[in-house]
Amino acid sequence: PGLSKCERCFAGSYQNDMGATGCRDCKKGSYCEPGASRPLPCEGGSYSDKTDLSAASQCTPAAPGHIAARGSTEQTACGAGSFARGTRNEVCELCVEGSYQGATGASECTDADPGHFATTGATQQTPCAKGSYAATAGLSKCER
Repeated sequence: PGLSKCERCFAGSYQNDMGATGCRDCKKGSYCEPGASRPLPCEGGSYSDKTDLSAASQCTPAAPGHIAARGSTEQTACGAGSFARGTRNEVCELCVEGSYQGATGASECTDADPGHFATTGATQQTPCAKGSYAATAGLSKCER
């Protein structure tokens, strides 16, 4: 006997062809709700390397110091001179004037020490030249 109706694809799978005899696994970086006709990308700030997700909430949040673009299959560490505070970040922020970050995957920047300065996006602090000074921490230039 034949079927009287087509079955819906189960959660974590989809089917985008007509006349299909089965469903496809969802794609990495995506989730598939029950009855999906296409995978939906994980939201920016989250990612997935699995193929069986059924809801956006199952995508993994990007960790502090990391980012994930919409539909990502993995998180990416922020480069030196930048940071990502908290979770679910889509972009890294540059360290502001007076701070620096030499490591990758950082969740914050470090203030330049007294006697040093740092410019926007700095990967290290720079000592003040002879004849100049920085009396306090977190300065973007030295005084003469």
